Amino acid sequence: MNYLFFLLIILSFTLNGYELQESYTYERSTIYSSDLFPDIPKKFEILKIPEDKTQYRLNAQIISKTFELNGVAVDTGKVRYVNFIQKSPVDFTPLKEQLETLLRGQYPSIRIENITITSRGYLPSLSQKSRGIFDENFFQNSKGTFYIVDEHGVRRYLDYSVRATINVLHSNQKISRRDRLSGFNTQIKQIPFTSFKDTPLTTLPNEPSRFRSNLRAGQLLTIRNIESVPLVLKNEKVIVEVKNDTVIVEFGATATQEGLLYDIITIQKSDGKRVRAKVIGEHRVELQ
Repeated sequence: MNYLFFLLIILSFTLNGYELQESYTYERSTIYSSDLFPDIPKKFEILKIPEDKTQYRLNAQIISKTFELNGVAVDTGKVRYVNFIQKSPVDFTPLKEQLETLLRGQYPSIRIENITITSRGYLPSLSQKSRGIFDENFFQNSKGTFYIVDEHGVRRYLDYSVRATINVLHSNQKISRRDRLSGFNTQIKQIPFTSFKDTPLTTLPNEPSRFRSNLRAGQLLTIRNIESVPLVLKNEKVIVEVKNDTVIVEFGATATQEGLLYDIITIQKSDGKRVRAKVIGEHRVELQ
């Protein structure tokens, strides 16, 4: 019984643990447990940062030991050192507005609840003309890093976090490869904006599209899942144009390959002979 009681105590100690992060911002030089974990029931001092420092690094094990001495379990995970960065006295509103504009340009239906921006180092000031430089695919993640260039030409890196929801197309039934994309086999779902492997589809494409592979019902759709419907399909009847100076002759044939605009495909004439032709429109090719 005593052994079981001991195991329950250890389990309770583990479940009440807190996960240590790699960096924290601070306003006061004295750091308390509640500065790291706001919901912690016991407040105690962790360390005092020298007044002349705007950034301070401490071994994660030292912090963990301090919590342990106060009866609180802390999970350091892969964190070896913890960085404490003095909170910058700047207003990040212009950068938040820029980020919001960029996200709305990509996702017109996005519902943004909050945007948080923090500097990776102490930032004493921020020009109203400062513009964030983001990665090409930043809009696929709700969290990331970008930089600004200060008045001295130095890059200043910042982290951003966005809490929002977006409308994304999902398959509403089992999909077969080359099925046409439509409102009958898809539906809009509102989901949290987190992280996407590719650009999600928020609306039906303007041009006719089809699925590139088999999909299960309820699957989130991205641009990787679809492709444009070829103007010419295999085994489809096509009109063949033959240009000779100012004269254009047309005849019918059968496409033995599918093709997008300006693709070179093979067609079969009525006599069975196969020739090459260029796709110039829907159901139309030009003899090469």
